[in-house]
Amino acid sequence: MKFFKKVDEHSRLMGTMSEKVGVDWADVLIEHPEMAKQYRNAVMTCTHCKDVGDCKGWLAEHESAPEAPEYCLNRDLLGKLAEG
Repeated sequence: MKFFKKVDEHSRLMGTMSEKVGVDWADVLIEHPEMAKQYRNAVMTCTHCKDVGDCKGWLAEHESAPEAPEYCLNRDLLGKLAEG
């Protein structure tokens, strides 16, 4: 059960980070359903983050941002998606 809790927590973190940088995964997946695998991979990548505390603090401090922080393992992907 511990694994599923971790995945659930990182799914929330990744979703919140996405929103902060202007990425709406629902819109992305409606327009590009083939990206569902990338979404799942992004959540799983997030589970390997060593900066969860920093991430939670960053998310609490930012209403929005032009890009994810440098330590975000999904920064490049989110940047590409935010650009359109």
